[in-house]
Amino acid sequence: MPEQSQGERLFSPMRRLGAILLDLFYPPHCSLCGCRIEAEAEGEGSVFCGPCLADILPPPEHRCPVCSHPMEALMLCPNCDGRHWHLETIIPACRYEGGVRGMIQRFKYGRDIAMARPLGTLLLRAFKDPRLSGRTFDAVVPVPLHPQRQRERGFNQSDLLARVLSCSTGIPKQDLLKRTRPTAQQAGFDRSHRMENLREAFVLRRQLPPDASILLVDDVSTTGATLDACAAVLKEQGAAEIAAVVVARG
Repeated sequence: MPEQSQGERLFSPMRRLGAILLDLFYPPHCSLCGCRIEAEAEGEGSVFCGPCLADILPPPEHRCPVCSHPMEALMLCPNCDGRHWHLETIIPACRYEGGVRGMIQRFKYGRDIAMARPLGTLLLRAFKDPRLSGRTFDAVVPVPLHPQRQRERGFNQSDLLARVLSCSTGIPKQDLLKRTRPTAQQAGFDRSHRMENLREAFVLRRQLPPDASILLVDDVSTTGATLDACAAVLKEQGAAEIAAVVVARG
């Protein structure tokens, strides 16, 4: 190995000392309950304490292979019935309840951008799903907000989550999509109204790589209408494979 310069030899201990002082005066705290957690913890343990982490529930074991709708005692998925999908699958990391629901609401509506890191960390759980086993992707693509809504909110929550995911996985984040018109909030709409609300709402910002494999990112999916509207545009422009990951399924 090349010999370190004097400056490098001095900088390394100073950097370690800085990290120690930072943990001493600003120790890491649980993103849910606020209690102090160990500074040397990694992964989910670096943003959640043990008890809160135990309360973050995985998606139901029996779920639709496409949209992840709970399928206990069901033969056919009511969300997929009579529907043509442009994406292959939507994989949630957690259930949309309890602490996760509270964090997402603080993130989106409370404008608490500090929630991006813990929610993005939870998003990595989706990669343990067999539907993503062995898959590689050319780009992580966030679901875009209309510029007007982004100005009102101050940020795009899906973009921040995609940034965390990109940093954790090494998959480059690319802003391939643009929302062309403001759409009504999807909450409260049934499936058909959600799909109509999103008709022609997205366009491609730049050319796709040939036969691209795309991973869409959003915070919450309910019917999957928003994600599939994005996938339709990407598929029309030559994407070969499109999957989606979300923090939670509503």
